[in-house]
Amino acid sequence: MKIYTLRNLRFPARPDFSLAAETSRKLGLPASAIQIQRIVRKALDTRRRGQPVYDFTLQLSFSAEVPPSKDLTPFEPLPEAIHAPIPATDLHPFIIGMGPAGLFCALAMVANGLQPWLFDRGDALDKRAEKVTEFWRRGSLDKDSNVQCGEGGAGAWSDGKLTSRGSDPALQQVFDQLLRFGAPPETAFEALPHLGSDGIRALVHKLRTHLLEQGCRFFYRHSLEDLEVRAGKVSRVQINSSWHSPQMVVLALGNAARETWRQLKHRGVELEPKPFALGFRIEQAQDRINTLVYGEGPWPEFLGPASYRLTAKTGFTFCMCPGGQVIAAASEQGGVVTNGMSFAARAGRWANSAVVTPVNSDDYGDGLWSGVELQRQLEKLSFREAFLAPVQSARAFMGGEADTEAPGSTYLPGVFPADLNAIFPPQISSRLRSALIRFDQVLPGFSQNAVLTAPETRTSSPIRILRDKEKLNCAGIYNLYPVGEGSGYAGGIVSSAADGWRLGQRVRPGN
Repeated sequence: MKIYTLRNLRFPARPDFSLAAETSRKLGLPASAIQIQRIVRKALDTRRRGQPVYDFTLQLSFSAEVPPSKDLTPFEPLPEAIHAPIPATDLHPFIIGMGPAGLFCALAMVANGLQPWLFDRGDALDKRAEKVTEFWRRGSLDKDSNVQCGEGGAGAWSDGKLTSRGSDPALQQVFDQLLRFGAPPETAFEALPHLGSDGIRALVHKLRTHLLEQGCRFFYRHSLEDLEVRAGKVSRVQINSSWHSPQMVVLALGNAARETWRQLKHRGVELEPKPFALGFRIEQAQDRINTLVYGEGPWPEFLGPASYRLTAKTGFTFCMCPGGQVIAAASEQGGVVTNGMSFAARAGRWANSAVVTPVNSDDYGDGLWSGVELQRQLEKLSFREAFLAPVQSARAFMGGEADTEAPGSTYLPGVFPADLNAIFPPQISSRLRSALIRFDQVLPGFSQNAVLTAPETRTSSPIRILRDKEKLNCAGIYNLYPVGEGSGYAGGIVSSAADGWRLGQRVRPGN
């Protein structure tokens, strides 16, 4: 059976559409002559207010002559790249980190008959949730178990976006596994799928149960403290004061792994600085965002709360959370970090996203740790007792003025009024203001009545662990494998999971 790909199937958004009828209309064939084999992608185009449009990509087969159409092409699956397997003489590789990269690396390994051991400095998810709740209520931080660190990774307190797409087979494998462990069916084709924080945590529980059933072991509150490298090989690792000699070590770190990066550098692992982005969270009423994006009308009733993705020459929005809240996400004492999260229903009254500007050595200098130190500097400047965060109205920030009192914010544990222009270096403040001006041109009134909560510093890792492009091991250390966001090779849940899966599926029992 010959399969064809149909692109640009576009029609006005409405709750009662028939995909078969719309496909028939576009191709000029009766619906009975067309078989929809798969929805590849469903997107929503909101560029014209008041006229949202669905945009589908489908895979089809035909029982009649294939009609001529510039949007219809034969489907040709991309050949999967063939990489040499990585032999594992020990069935229990060590995986350091239980975020998406670590969990999906383990998932791929068990499919090949291995039983990896997973270690994380934080707690199991339920215990970790208790620590996070206590932190938000009282400002009492557990530096090892928090929004950044612990089973599930930082994505367990996020909007649960699953937005990475592409032709890489590892990405498709990740989506297949997400569906296998309970993600909704539309995850496979929505352009902007999300699980919400509650959905991500439910999925992590199922992944853990499966891995335990396959013989994996989970070690919580276990920190990688040191490693010994001899003759281009990790000979031993120290975890919780005990030395172990695994045959393979996978570094599935998060981007809060500051202490671990320094220890790796001390032991000869090659690192390099990398660009990242920083800024603040912007928060507005979700009803207002619905109107700005969709226009007037009942659109949210069947399209859901509106989201946006805005770009300018000097910045962009990131990790937009419809119906969500701004949260404290610190991982070190004496420093404030903000993030955003929402639940699957996205039912809250407020919308938020990060507004960030890219930063590189021009902003923070050429040293290996200069980007980390810029993050730390901003986090410390923003700190008040009990991890209160600085807030400012967007109007005051853009006008270089001070608010008379702290504007409202959903951020927990709480906020205090501040001039964010005095927290960020002048060139960064200038770029963020310029970005907001541009966003107001795209969505008129975007910054009106908006509140800014700072700082957003952990958008991605400021450090990359160098690795061999083909073999995936650390440069010069053949049994140490860095994967995921904290190693500098991913930027989100799906891309981190795919990077872990890409390594895990190549590891096979053998000599």
